[in-house]
Amino acid sequence: MPFFAPSVTTEADALFTYLEQQCTQLKLTTLELTDEQARSTPTASPLSIAGLVAHAAQVVNGWLQQVKDPARCIGAEEYPTINDGLGLNGIFDGSALPDLGIAEVVVIFEKSIAEIEVARRAVEENGINLGTVVPLLGNPWMPKDFVMNVRWILCHLATEIARHAGHADIIRESIDGAIAYQLNAQADGQPWPPEGWS
Repeated sequence: MPFFAPSVTTEADALFTYLEQQCTQLKLTTLELTDEQARSTPTASPLSIAGLVAHAAQVVNGWLQQVKDPARCIGAEEYPTINDGLGLNGIFDGSALPDLGIAEVVVIFEKSIAEIEVARRAVEENGINLGTVVPLLGNPWMPKDFVMNVRWILCHLATEIARHAGHADIIRESIDGAIAYQLNAQADGQPWPPEGWS
């Protein structure tokens, strides 16, 4: 996928497309890193690329469960099973590290990215309205009068992953100087820097 998201049509298409594009950008920060580099914390932050990718895998996969079945009431006790299904044992916040190599973490993240298309099809095929309200289970960060719907979840996911892609961009540049444009070019088999780059 190129650095820019492709053209979109409907609101749902835009939300799913931008989420997938931001996940791809986060994944690209892992390109050609060693396990040691992926686990390193070269900035003032305790975040690492491996930790961020593991966190993003759980976040995307967990929230998409609700998008695919908006009436489902997912309790905190279900998340260990949901995470086990991905291959992640534990909860990762970006600073915690799974006991896995970066290639394994990327495979897990790719499973979550694949769920974006599954959720897109579920919304389309089941006629799920983006305004469909989903149940809340006492999330301490949500105001008491908060109403959550499918649209909010998809917007939240895209913005959260974009934030973490930015974190990972800074970490990656701190590791070896590689920037997002460069990583996109490398992934697409294009020369870096491109002709005329200044």
